Amino acid sequence: MGEKRDVRLLCRVAVVVMLAAAPQVLRAQTLWEVSLTGGYMTPNNFNMPEYSAWTVGGDVALFHRRDENLWWIQRRRNPLMGVKLSFAYIPQSMSGHRIGLEYLVRGPFNRKLDYHFGFGFSYYTKSKYFTHDEDNIFITTLLSCLINLGVDYHFTDRLTANFSFIHSSNGLLNRPNKGLNYLQFGVGYLIGKMGKESIGEDLLPRPEFNRNEFNIAFQGGFAMSRDMLVEGLHPCYDLSLNYQYYLDPVVAVGGTLDFWYNGTHTDFMKEYKIDYAIPCYVSALAYLEGFWGALSLKGGIGPVLLASPCVYINFYERLGVYYNFGNNYVGVALNAHAGMVEFIELCYGIRIKGD
Repeated sequence: MGEKRDVRLLCRVAVVVMLAAAPQVLRAQTLWEVSLTGGYMTPNNFNMPEYSAWTVGGDVALFHRRDENLWWIQRRRNPLMGVKLSFAYIPQSMSGHRIGLEYLVRGPFNRKLDYHFGFGFSYYTKSKYFTHDEDNIFITTLLSCLINLGVDYHFTDRLTANFSFIHSSNGLLNRPNKGLNYLQFGVGYLIGKMGKESIGEDLLPRPEFNRNEFNIAFQGGFAMSRDMLVEGLHPCYDLSLNYQYYLDPVVAVGGTLDFWYNGTHTDFMKEYKIDYAIPCYVSALAYLEGFWGALSLKGGIGPVLLASPCVYINFYERLGVYYNFGNNYVGVALNAHAGMVEFIELCYGIRIKGD
């Protein structure tokens, strides 16, 4: 009975989110997209190919096209923003079939090719949360995060083909939880008023902007160790000192000096009686940040410069989505190495504009 209540609750949440988005969507140019999808699922571990499987499914997305008379919207060529509900049928998956709900941004590179990215939640019909199957080390919680990055090709204005890389996991907030990756292809059809795309020259003059910026951010979160002998949730936090250079008002490149601490490594060293040599790790990151109004997406990669002896990470990646207000921003990011998530972190930062 408890499992049925969870399923009903998830369905209600999906309906509420779609209905909550509808008023904002309907006051702009509304577009629906219906897609048929298929692809290949593989565990987030290179050494477990026997658990890979083929998938087939479908998506329904509800978009509105941003067409206000603002420079960033013209620079982004009137992007589509909205919510997507997806289903992947995976009969050979130990975790069952996937239901996804995400916030999606989509915009054109040119007249034929679009990019898209989305963040949300995924639900699996046979996660360990339901089945208590000790062999299921891939999806173990009721809900997992969902990340979607990809491109869309227009055969016509309405008929598209799309390719996505999709990742589901919980950042080791529950262990074991290897996570699942998808290479997914699809064919979609857009329904509704197409509206305009400013593919040509910008119609508005570019606003004045500061090219140089310093910002400081604090990130914190929890993770579980990848070592089975170290149990429980452990704190992870990070102080970031950032400099970024704006190529234009909505695109910036930058560098970060990170001072970070991962409690799972500390307990690992205590368990194996390894001396704890330094209070934190030091690393550097080069990144690219793009802005869509108040929303920004940042991704970067860099080396670990200083770490304790047991740490096997020599480089790391960060992918985050942020909401900007005034000179402040908040967000959530994935800290990973070799594509494997170390922890999910919540962020607060302050921007200091230069000349």
